[in-house]
Amino acid sequence: MTDNPVQTIEQARQLIESFSGRVEDFNLPVSDELQDAIGMNMAIITDYILKKGWAPDGFSQHDGYRVYRYKTLV
Repeated sequence: MTDNPVQTIEQARQLIESFSGRVEDFNLPVSDELQDAIGMNMAIITDYILKKGWAPDGFSQHDGYRVYRYKTLV
C-alpha cells in the first residue's frame, strides 16, 4: 500500500474490506482533512477495523496525513 491518503470514509472502508493479507502489513493513510475535532470519522473507520477482527496499534504523523497501524484483536 502506498501513502496515498484516503479522503473519505468510503475510501477507507473499501481499503479495509478488500485487504486480505496479514494485519501487520496493512497501513491506512488518512488525510488530516478527514480528522474531525470530535473524532467521529475515525470512530466510523474504527468500526470497520473492528469488524475485521483488528485493533488499532498506533499511527505516525506525516505532512498532511496520518498512517494508522493495526494488530489482531485479542
